[in-house]
Amino acid sequence: MKRITLLNMILIAALTLAACAAPITVAPTAAPAQPTTAPKPTDAPKPTDAPKPTEVKVDTVRFTWFTDGPDQASIEALIKDFESKNPDIKVQLAIVPFAELNQLLLTQAEANNAPDLARVTEPARFTKYLLDLTPNLKNKNLAKEFIPEAQALVTGPNGEMYGYMHDFTYNGPFVNVSLFKKANVELPKGDKLTWKDWIDAAIKVKQATKTPYAVAVDRSGHRLDGFIQTWGGSYITADGKDVSINSAANIKAINYFAQLHKDGNMPLEVWAGGGQGYADGKQLFVNQQLPFYVSGNWQVSFFDQTIKDKFEWKAVPNACDVQCGGMPGGKFLVAFKSKAPAEKVTRLMEYLGGKEQISKYVSPVLFLPARLDLIKDGIQYPARADDMNVFLKTIPNMPKSAYSDNFNPKFGPIANEVRDRVTQAIVGELTVEKALENAQNKGKELIK
Repeated sequence: MKRITLLNMILIAALTLAACAAPITVAPTAAPAQPTTAPKPTDAPKPTDAPKPTEVKVDTVRFTWFTDGPDQASIEALIKDFESKNPDIKVQLAIVPFAELNQLLLTQAEANNAPDLARVTEPARFTKYLLDLTPNLKNKNLAKEFIPEAQALVTGPNGEMYGYMHDFTYNGPFVNVSLFKKANVELPKGDKLTWKDWIDAAIKVKQATKTPYAVAVDRSGHRLDGFIQTWGGSYITADGKDVSINSAANIKAINYFAQLHKDGNMPLEVWAGGGQGYADGKQLFVNQQLPFYVSGNWQVSFFDQTIKDKFEWKAVPNACDVQCGGMPGGKFLVAFKSKAPAEKVTRLMEYLGGKEQISKYVSPVLFLPARLDLIKDGIQYPARADDMNVFLKTIPNMPKSAYSDNFNPKFGPIANEVRDRVTQAIVGELTVEKALENAQNKGKELIK
């Protein structure tokens, strides 16, 4: 026991001495003599200047136009759309009176100051001054997309394309449906009716309703040619080198035409009213003085605006017998050799001749297109669509002789000669045979 007590006492003493010893301290790490300097911020790179836009060279394309009235707004809208898509082209549209057009263009072309493109009715007058579009066309088939007989007028001897027909006109008849209903006379039915079918029915309406006349045809050599085509008649031979005015077919047709005047079924005031030039019968139709009228598709818009709902009327197809009747016409767009870049002139011509653009142009003004695809597909006209499509759908019925007559460069003076001699036959100054013989002799001089 004593041994354990002594050991315990030694252990306690040792622990007491350890507790009383000074604590061991760790010296702190010395602070650095100078604080570390923070690195200077890197300067931001200076912004680079944006590249300057490439300046677009703007060329002015001069465009001469004559207006039939409502067409001006249509062409201006298309030009605005074209300029928005072609900022390098500025189109300068100049409106000139139709009576001054041909002489103005010839004078400018001879002075090497022709416009870059123009709207014309007789492109053959300007052929030697015209620009060939083919080198710069993107659509190499553009020329094939128009009525071929019309396109031939703006095609050079080596296939040059100088332009295209922009809108097409077509002779044809109108009928006052209300007068037929009032007379209890049925409208003639059939796919191919003759002029006699229509006029015999119109005479019955005249007699039943006491209207002054049965039928009128505009005093125009052009309109008369469309009338006689159904008998197989024409003014000019197919090769375009001679006239055929006093043919048996023409004599038969004009005898019928003159007799209608002598019988009082056609108004003398149109063909023998004392005037020396063109006269139409549209007011007689508007005033319901006759139930049947032969004119052309351009009257649809006029009748729509003037007749309104006064009576029911409609267009009907041209008569057909030996062949179908009707005569073509229209306006062309042509490009001139000029100062503007040919590529830019071609670009505008190609745009205006496109399917979408032609449709937008003709639709609001009730014109007919000359593009084959639109003739086939039809047009969505905003007014009188049925009447306009009567003309449109029957264009393929037009005989070749109608095209060869109207598109002959000498057609105008020859047609005027026939018109004036036929007037002499109507009033009895000459027999039909003598009148056409005289016109034949004069025509031979004119066609040389």
